[in-house]
Amino acid sequence: MENARRPGLGRWAVGLLLAGLVLFVIWYHIPLHRTLEVTAYETEWDVIGEPAVLQMDITLHRSFFRGTVVRGTIELDGVPYVSALGMEPKPNSFLGGLREKWYGHISSGYFVEAERLAGRGDAIYMMEDSLWIVSASFRGFYDSIAGLLLVRRIPDAPSVCYTVDLPTLLGN
Repeated sequence: MENARRPGLGRWAVGLLLAGLVLFVIWYHIPLHRTLEVTAYETEWDVIGEPAVLQMDITLHRSFFRGTVVRGTIELDGVPYVSALGMEPKPNSFLGGLREKWYGHISSGYFVEAERLAGRGDAIYMMEDSLWIVSASFRGFYDSIAGLLLVRRIPDAPSVCYTVDLPTLLGN
């Protein structure tokens, strides 16, 4: 009698394990909404410039097979930028997407000045005055920013870099 019950227990254990795995996959793919505020510093080479208030209202879209995609709004010193959908960099291949995921790359595409995006769909306008997250790292469960390198493209002027990872810049 005892041997007859064991296959049933094994099936229950496998069923519970599969159900847990399915729930984990669903939970992992639910986008995470975060509101963050940090001080970013304008940087040129190793010279630290003026601080700027960086407010982010972002949604993080996670995937098992590609890097995390950031969408939402960013406000840099009072100027709002919104994510330009469809302009996120895409991996070259399936293995490229896995490599991005393995190394923890964050993919953001472009954040375009909100006034320019309204009513204009041209990619040329989108890239004229835009923000691009080159690199980002988060603390905890995406609760705060550990490091951020942000490039602001300005029409008819050199691009401006902003960073949040001040101790690395100072060599500490």
